Amino acid sequence: MLKTVEISRAKKTAGIAVTYRAGSGEKYATCPSDCKMNCSGKGAAEIDWKYFDALLDAVPPKGVSFTYTHFHWNQWFRNHWEGKTVVNYSTEYLENANIAAEYVPTVVVVPETFWHGRKTAAPHGKTIVRCPAEYRDISCAQCGNGDPLCARRDRNYIIGFTAHGPSKKKAADLETRGGCYADAGNCRIWWNETANGEQEETDGEKLLRFAKSLPPRSIIRHHVAGDIGAE
Repeated sequence: MLKTVEISRAKKTAGIAVTYRAGSGEKYATCPSDCKMNCSGKGAAEIDWKYFDALLDAVPPKGVSFTYTHFHWNQWFRNHWEGKTVVNYSTEYLENANIAAEYVPTVVVVPETFWHGRKTAAPHGKTIVRCPAEYRDISCAQCGNGDPLCARRDRNYIIGFTAHGPSKKKAADLETRGGCYADAGNCRIWWNETANGEQEETDGEKLLRFAKSLPPRSIIRHHVAGDIGAE
Protein backbone atom coordinates (compact mmCIF):
# COMPACT_ATOMS: atom_id res chain seq x y z
CA MET A 1 0.00 0.00 0.00
CA LEU A 2 1.31 3.43 -0.93
CA LYS A 3 0.39 6.91 0.29
CA THR A 4 1.58 9.87 -1.76
CA VAL A 5 1.74 13.51 -0.68
CA GLU A 6 2.47 16.14 -3.32
CA ILE A 7 3.53 18.86 -0.86
CA SER A 8 4.54 17.80 2.63
CA ARG A 9 3.69 19.98 5.62
CA ALA A 10 5.86 18.10 8.09
CA LYS A 11 8.70 20.22 9.49
CA LYS A 12 11.60 18.21 8.10
CA THR A 13 10.11 17.54 4.65
CA ALA A 14 8.07 20.74 4.23
CA GLY A 15 7.69 21.76 0.61
CA ILE A 16 8.72 18.51 -1.07
CA ALA A 17 6.79 15.44 -2.19
CA VAL A 18 6.85 12.37 0.07
CA THR A 19 5.49 8.83 0.17
CA TYR A 20 4.64 6.26 2.83
CA ARG A 21 4.66 2.52 2.18
CA ALA A 22 3.11 -0.32 4.17
CA GLY A 23 1.70 -3.78 3.76
CA SER A 24 -2.03 -4.35 3.60
CA GLY A 25 -3.13 -4.19 7.22
CA GLU A 26 0.43 -4.24 8.60
CA LYS A 27 2.61 -1.16 8.51
CA TYR A 28 5.90 -3.01 9.04
CA ALA A 29 5.25 -5.53 6.26
CA THR A 30 7.59 -3.85 3.74
CA CYS A 31 10.41 -3.36 6.27
CA PRO A 32 13.11 -6.01 6.70
CA SER A 33 12.17 -8.35 9.51
CA ASP A 34 15.74 -8.26 10.83
CA CYS A 35 15.96 -4.45 11.02
CA LYS A 36 17.26 -3.42 14.44
CA MET A 37 14.59 -0.70 14.61
CA ASN A 38 11.76 -3.15 13.93
CA CYS A 39 10.47 -4.77 17.10
CA SER A 40 7.08 -5.73 15.65
CA GLY A 41 8.00 -9.36 15.02
CA LYS A 42 6.79 -8.86 11.45
CA GLY A 43 8.33 -7.71 8.20
CA ALA A 44 9.75 -8.82 4.87
CA ALA A 45 12.50 -11.34 4.19
CA GLU A 46 13.00 -10.35 0.54
CA ILE A 47 13.03 -7.27 -1.64
CA ASP A 48 10.07 -6.54 -3.92
CA TRP A 49 12.06 -6.32 -7.15
CA LYS A 50 9.23 -5.05 -9.34
CA TYR A 51 8.61 -2.28 -6.87
CA PHE A 52 12.33 -1.56 -6.55
CA ASP A 53 12.68 -1.11 -10.32
CA ALA A 54 9.72 1.28 -10.28
CA LEU A 55 11.25 3.15 -7.34
CA LEU A 56 14.49 3.72 -9.23
CA ASP A 57 12.53 5.22 -12.13
CA ALA A 58 10.25 7.34 -9.92
CA VAL A 59 12.03 10.64 -10.48
CA PRO A 60 10.12 13.84 -11.36
CA PRO A 61 10.91 15.52 -14.70
CA LYS A 62 14.28 17.29 -14.26
CA GLY A 63 13.94 16.68 -10.52
CA VAL A 64 15.53 14.42 -7.94
CA SER A 65 14.34 11.72 -5.60
CA PHE A 66 15.93 9.84 -2.74
CA THR A 67 15.10 7.26 -0.12
CA TYR A 68 16.56 5.04 2.59
CA THR A 69 16.50 1.30 3.11
CA HIS A 70 17.49 -1.02 5.94
CA PHE A 71 17.94 -3.93 3.53
CA HIS A 72 21.65 -4.68 3.32
CA TRP A 73 23.29 -2.79 0.48
CA ASN A 74 24.80 -5.89 -1.13
CA GLN A 75 21.29 -7.15 -1.87
CA TRP A 76 20.33 -4.23 -4.12
CA PHE A 77 23.55 -2.47 -5.21
CA ARG A 78 23.83 -1.88 -8.96
CA ASN A 79 26.50 -0.23 -11.11
CA HIS A 80 24.26 1.95 -13.28
CA TRP A 81 22.37 4.61 -11.36
CA GLU A 82 22.48 7.73 -13.53
CA GLY A 83 19.16 9.57 -13.49
CA LYS A 84 17.64 7.18 -10.96
CA THR A 85 16.37 7.56 -7.40
CA VAL A 86 19.26 7.77 -4.94
CA VAL A 87 18.96 4.86 -2.51
CA ASN A 88 20.72 5.36 0.82
CA TYR A 89 21.69 2.38 2.93
CA SER A 90 20.63 3.11 6.51
CA THR A 91 22.32 1.50 9.50
CA GLU A 92 22.86 2.04 13.22
CA TYR A 93 26.38 0.58 13.22
CA LEU A 94 29.39 2.77 12.42
CA GLU A 95 31.47 -0.16 11.20
CA ASN A 96 28.74 -1.17 8.73
CA ALA A 97 28.39 2.44 7.58
CA ASN A 98 32.09 2.81 6.80
CA ILE A 99 32.12 -0.38 4.72
CA ALA A 100 28.90 0.44 2.87
CA ALA A 101 29.98 4.00 2.07
CA GLU A 102 32.68 2.61 -0.22
CA TYR A 103 29.92 1.34 -2.51
CA VAL A 104 26.63 3.15 -1.92
CA PRO A 105 25.31 6.39 -0.38
CA THR A 106 25.07 5.69 3.34
CA VAL A 107 23.45 7.19 6.43
CA VAL A 108 23.89 6.22 10.07
CA VAL A 109 21.79 6.76 13.20
CA VAL A 110 23.81 7.95 16.19
CA PRO A 111 23.07 8.82 19.85
CA GLU A 112 22.68 12.43 21.02
CA THR A 113 26.10 12.31 22.68
CA PHE A 114 27.85 11.53 19.39
CA TRP A 115 28.31 15.08 18.11
CA HIS A 116 29.60 16.95 21.17
CA GLY A 117 28.42 20.22 19.60
CA ARG A 118 30.08 19.52 16.25
CA LYS A 119 28.56 19.26 12.79
CA THR A 120 30.95 16.58 11.56
CA ALA A 121 32.82 13.62 13.06
CA ALA A 122 35.16 10.91 11.82
CA PRO A 123 35.57 8.38 14.64
CA HIS A 124 36.28 5.28 12.58
CA GLY A 125 36.98 6.21 8.98
CA LYS A 126 34.87 8.35 6.67
CA THR A 127 33.63 11.77 7.71
CA ILE A 128 30.09 11.78 9.08
CA VAL A 129 28.14 14.96 8.28
CA ARG A 130 25.22 15.80 10.54
CA CYS A 131 21.84 16.33 8.87
CA PRO A 132 21.61 20.14 8.53
CA ALA A 133 17.94 20.13 9.55
CA GLU A 134 19.03 19.12 13.05
CA TYR A 135 20.76 22.44 13.73
CA ARG A 136 19.28 24.83 11.16
CA ASP A 137 15.69 25.89 10.53
CA ILE A 138 15.45 24.23 7.13
CA SER A 139 13.71 21.30 5.49
CA CYS A 140 14.87 18.90 2.78
CA ALA A 141 13.72 21.53 0.26
CA GLN A 142 16.46 23.96 1.34
CA CYS A 143 19.15 21.38 2.16
CA GLY A 144 22.20 21.83 -0.03
CA ASN A 145 20.60 24.91 -1.63
CA GLY A 146 17.98 22.72 -3.28
CA ASP A 147 20.34 19.80 -3.87
CA PRO A 148 19.69 17.69 -0.75
CA LEU A 149 22.72 15.92 0.71
CA CYS A 150 20.82 12.62 0.76
CA ALA A 151 20.15 12.94 -2.97
CA ARG A 152 23.87 13.20 -3.82
CA ARG A 153 24.89 9.80 -5.10
CA ASP A 154 28.65 10.24 -5.37
CA ARG A 155 29.32 11.97 -2.06
CA ASN A 156 32.45 10.93 -0.13
CA TYR A 157 30.90 11.23 3.34
CA ILE A 158 28.27 9.53 5.47
CA ILE A 159 25.23 11.46 6.67
CA GLY A 160 24.45 11.17 10.37
CA PHE A 161 20.99 11.37 11.90
CA THR A 162 20.64 11.75 15.65
CA ALA A 163 18.25 9.20 17.16
CA HIS A 164 14.99 11.02 17.80
CA GLY A 165 11.38 10.49 18.78
CA PRO A 166 9.86 9.01 21.96
CA SER A 167 11.98 5.86 21.56
CA LYS A 168 15.29 7.60 20.83
CA LYS A 169 17.10 5.88 23.70
CA LYS A 170 16.07 2.51 22.34
CA ALA A 171 17.05 3.58 18.82
CA ALA A 172 20.52 4.56 20.03
CA ASP A 173 21.02 1.36 22.05
CA LEU A 174 22.64 -1.15 19.71
CA GLU A 175 21.76 -4.02 22.02
CA THR A 176 18.01 -3.33 22.02
CA ARG A 177 15.49 -3.95 19.25
CA GLY A 178 13.06 -1.16 18.39
CA GLY A 179 13.23 2.62 18.31
CA CYS A 180 11.72 3.34 14.88
CA TYR A 181 10.85 7.04 14.76
CA ALA A 182 8.01 6.34 12.31
CA ASP A 183 6.11 4.40 14.94
CA ALA A 184 5.21 7.54 16.89
CA GLY A 185 3.32 10.81 16.54
CA ASN A 186 1.78 11.96 13.28
CA CYS A 187 4.05 9.68 11.29
CA ARG A 188 2.51 6.66 12.98
CA ILE A 189 -0.98 7.96 12.20
CA TRP A 190 -0.16 8.38 8.51
CA TRP A 191 1.66 5.05 8.38
CA ASN A 192 -1.34 3.27 9.90
CA GLU A 193 -3.59 5.08 7.44
CA THR A 194 -1.43 3.78 4.61
CA ALA A 195 -1.63 0.20 5.86
CA ASN A 196 -5.42 0.41 6.16
CA GLY A 197 -6.00 2.09 2.80
CA GLU A 198 -7.29 0.61 -0.44
CA GLN A 199 -5.82 0.72 -3.95
CA GLU A 200 -6.42 -1.12 -7.18
CA GLU A 201 -2.97 -0.64 -8.75
CA THR A 202 0.35 -1.97 -7.57
CA ASP A 203 2.64 0.18 -5.42
CA GLY A 204 5.03 0.50 -8.35
CA GLU A 205 2.34 1.62 -10.76
CA LYS A 206 1.01 4.18 -8.30
CA LEU A 207 4.50 5.49 -7.56
CA LEU A 208 5.45 5.98 -11.21
CA ARG A 209 2.18 7.74 -11.94
CA PHE A 210 2.73 10.03 -8.96
CA ALA A 211 6.29 10.94 -9.93
CA LYS A 212 5.28 11.78 -13.49
CA SER A 213 2.45 14.02 -12.26
CA LEU A 214 4.72 16.33 -10.27
CA PRO A 215 5.93 19.69 -11.58
CA PRO A 216 9.39 19.78 -13.18
CA ARG A 217 12.34 20.00 -10.76
CA SER A 218 10.34 18.60 -7.88
CA ILE A 219 12.01 16.71 -5.04
CA ILE A 220 10.63 13.41 -3.71
CA ARG A 221 11.58 11.71 -0.49
CA HIS A 222 10.32 8.15 -0.85
CA HIS A 223 9.33 6.16 2.24
CA VAL A 224 9.07 8.55 5.15
CA ALA A 225 7.92 5.25 6.61
CA GLY A 226 8.18 1.82 5.05
CA ASP A 227 10.77 0.15 2.83
CA ILE A 228 11.36 -1.88 -0.34
CA GLY A 229 10.37 -5.30 1.00
CA ALA A 230 7.88 -7.74 -0.52
CA GLU A 231 4.99 -8.23 1.87
